[in-house]
Order: sequence, then C-alpha cells, then structure tokens
Amino acid sequence: MSKAGVQDGSGQERGAVRKLLYSEAVSAFGGGLWFSMWAVYLTSVKGIPAASMGLAMGLGGGAGLLAAVPVGALADRHGARQVFVSVSLARGLLVLLFLTTNGFWSLLVAAALFTAAETSGRGVKVTLVYLLMPDHRRLTVLAQARVVQHITYAAGAGAAAWVLSTDTAGPYYAALTTVAFSAFLSAGVLIGLPPTPPVPAARRSSGTRAVRDIPFLTLMSTTALLSLCWPLLSSGLPLWLQYQTAAPVWLAPVAVVISSLFIALYQVRVTRQGESLRGAVRSTRKAGIALAACCLLLAAAAWPADALLSSLVVLAGLGAHIYGELHYVASRWGLSLRLMRRDAEGEYQGVAASTEGAVATVGPAMITTLVTGALVGGWAVLAVIFVVAAAPTPTLCRRALRARRAGGSTGPAPREESGR
Repeated sequence: MSKAGVQDGSGQERGAVRKLLYSEAVSAFGGGLWFSMWAVYLTSVKGIPAASMGLAMGLGGGAGLLAAVPVGALADRHGARQVFVSVSLARGLLVLLFLTTNGFWSLLVAAALFTAAETSGRGVKVTLVYLLMPDHRRLTVLAQARVVQHITYAAGAGAAAWVLSTDTAGPYYAALTTVAFSAFLSAGVLIGLPPTPPVPAARRSSGTRAVRDIPFLTLMSTTALLSLCWPLLSSGLPLWLQYQTAAPVWLAPVAVVISSLFIALYQVRVTRQGESLRGAVRSTRKAGIALAACCLLLAAAAWPADALLSSLVVLAGLGAHIYGELHYVASRWGLSLRLMRRDAEGEYQGVAASTEGAVATVGPAMITTLVTGALVGGWAVLAVIFVVAAAPTPTLCRRALRARRAGGSTGPAPREESGR
C-alpha cells in the first residue's frame, strides 16, 4: 500500500500531526464525558435496572467487537482516512441511540453498535497513523495522541462530574448531545488529512488474512491480557482500598490522576523503546514483570494496620503499575506494526483492537471477582496472569516472522528480525 505522500520534516507532515492530535483531543473529551456518566445515566435517568444494564452493556459490547476486523478490511479496500472519518461520524450518530433506550433489548442493540464503532475506530486510527507517517515517527505520533487523549479525557470526566451532581435529566441529555458533537467535530478535522489510497485490487486480501494468521492472532491475544492493568486501577484498586486495607479509599482517584500525569510526561519517551521488534519484546517483558510486582505490592498493602504505611505500599504498587502500563502500550504498538503484513494493515490492526477490546469487556468483572472473592490469593493469580501473558512473546514473535517469510510477505520489515 503506498503512503499518502506526507514527507518527513515537511510542513505537510507537521500539519497532519496537528490534525490527528486535534481530532484525538475532541474525541477523547467526548469519551471522558460519556464513560464517566453512562452507568448513572442508564440506571437513574432511563430507569433500567442495574443488573439488566450490566448484562446488556456486556453482551452488546462483546458483540460489537466482531466489527473491528471487517471494518479494518474496509480501510484496506477504501482508504484508512476515508473509513476513519465514516467511523467517527457513525460513532456520533450511534451514541444518540442511548437517548431512546428504555429497556434491555434496545440497550443491547445500542451497546453493540456503539462498541462496534468505538473498537473498530481504534484499529483504523493506528492504520491511518502508519500510512501517513514515516517509519521513525509512527510510534511517537501514537504516543503523542495518547498523551493528548489522557488530558482531554480527564477534562471530559470533569464535565461529567458536574452532570452527575445534578438531579434532573436535562444535563444528561445535553451531555449526550455534546458527546455526539465531539465525534462529528473529530470527523470534520480528519477530513483535512491527506487521503490514503486503497490497496489495489490485484493485491487485496480476502478480508480474513489477519484472522488466519495464527501466530499474529495468538501474540495479540496473549499480550492483550496485559491490558488488565486498566480495570485493575479503575475497578480493583477502589474496592481493595475500601474493604481490605487501612489506606484511605480516596487514594484510588488520586492514583488515576498520578498515572495520567506520568503518562503525559513519559509515554513518548518510553514508546521509543518499542520502535524495533527486539525493543517491543523487551518492553513486553518489563510490562509483565512490573504489573506482577504491582499486584504483589497491592496485596501486601492489606497487612499494615497503620494507614500511612499501607498508603506508602499502595503508592509503591502504583509506581510499578505506571512503569508496566507505559511499557505495555509501547510494546503493543511495536509488535502489531512490525508483524502485520503489507496490504492488510487495516485487518491486522482490527485484530489488535478486537483482542484488546475483548479483555476490556471482561476485565472489570474478572478483576472484581479476584479482588473481592479470593482477596490476597486473587492478586497472586493476577500477578501470574501478567507474567504468563508476557513470557511467550519472544517465541511467538519468531513464529510470526517465520510465517511472514513462508507466506512471501512483502510487508514492513522489522528493524531486527528477532524476537530475542
């Protein structure tokens, strides 16, 4: 697939980066607003019972993940920028479906369609950055986008806090309209990017090439388990602080703020370590070990009876979590970009997005069950999961490289064709 003609160091490249970051900022504001208020909105304003709401959102979200690979294939066939604009517009329209949900089935449909746009959009975005940017800038731009995302997501969450403080339905409906508008505005910014040409028909795959690439699929599935670090922080830590430690529960939101701050400061720098395949493998190992250490430290925070000492142990665990999260993100981009095949970039990034999305769907329930059910033993199990998820990465990378050679791939060659 040819690139869109953005040249390294040119004003056109800088302009493209600015548009990508502006689009990400607007979209993330809407995301922070919606994901911080949807549970209260659906139960309190729409009157859907909590159990029905959770089941519908879970099942609908799981069904929506199936769209990521087909939409990725559309990006290969029709151009990543063109499809990303369409997905952003669809996301804005589909969030408005939640204005009309009033029961289990309507919520199930809305959740499935919205998740389809949300998850597939993440894969197409990575594909778009890959096609627009020169090789040495791709991961940097993705990291910059993540920094912007965290900042404006926090701003959206702050706006949601005001909405949640009100007792009337009007602010909730206004917030939903704002979320839709943010998606439309994001799409409008993306239209200004250079168009990305589709894969020529003679080189086009069947649309299932990435799914049939078992080494790549396996690697994306195992490393996706490291994304349990996110529900660990959002779901597991608050419950653990509230019921099992002497540390104050308000440390949980403080931990989120601290984590976001360090991501803003260090994500770009750490992501450079994933620019080569060898570096991405090393980052995966670092992520697995650091996240396992985080689990053990959080488990240990239950033993001190003193609030200050318990809090210090929690903060030590948070430090390990931040280190692990930074390296996980770097490794994920490095592995998926270096091991995907040419002329099927959208499909391959669709696989990466759907496997990570699947973990995001089951993660909160899994973390909650481990932390509240097995207690310290649950943290130990989670630590083992992180280590086991990272351990086979070198072997799986070598298999993926052998599969590329056997298939005669002409895709983007890794800088070091070694998983060691």
